[in-house]
Amino acid sequence: MFDKLGQLKDLWKLKSQMEEIKKRLDNMVIKVDSPRHLFEVTISGSQEVKEVRVDALIKNFKEAEIAEDLKAVINKAVRDSQTMAAQTMGNFGMPQA
Repeated sequence: MFDKLGQLKDLWKLKSQMEEIKKRLDNMVIKVDSPRHLFEVTISGSQEVKEVRVDALIKNFKEAEIAEDLKAVINKAVRDSQTMAAQTMGNFGMPQA
């Protein structure tokens, strides 16, 4: 019976830690610039895109170049936010994937 109480306390502690991690990740942001500097993406640590800025020079590029630049900046933003999330979880002693 006491073992089950201990497990419940551990679960409660884990839940509290996860809530704290989520709160921190929601408030952390990364700004990522695209290779041709056509786009700037701001993404949170919880991988929510907060802002996308488009440079006025975009009109000077071909559609394929624009699409490639946009894809590159989104992929980098997601990777960087995943890295930030893993580091944050590691700081709480959580296993990193």
